[in-house]
Amino acid sequence: MNIPALNSVSATSAAEHVARAKQPLTPAVLRKAAPEVQRAEVAAQFEAILVRQLLAPTMTSMLGKEGGAASSVYGDMLTDTLAQQLTRGTGLGLGRLLEQQLAPRTPKSSTTL
Repeated sequence: MNIPALNSVSATSAAEHVARAKQPLTPAVLRKAAPEVQRAEVAAQFEAILVRQLLAPTMTSMLGKEGGAASSVYGDMLTDTLAQQLTRGTGLGLGRLLEQQLAPRTPKSSTTL
């Protein structure tokens, strides 16, 4: 991939840009992706799930409980879409923190004198 904007950023940032593209990666593509891209996508998806859980009670109270099943389905779709849009791109920041936690750590070498 020869994109000038991505060539100037670090590998982790490039993976973040790829993983947080307009569309989420499909499971088949995600399995074949580099570990950095997998971590970025999983962190973004988890952030979206968490935001959805936080939005659900608010959306339910805003839309009301009238209207039956159709209203409930519409409210769930609206909540899902809002959560996905809030967390795509740079998101709320939680995804990046999760991605850092998922990254492998290099063992510290102990020096002996």
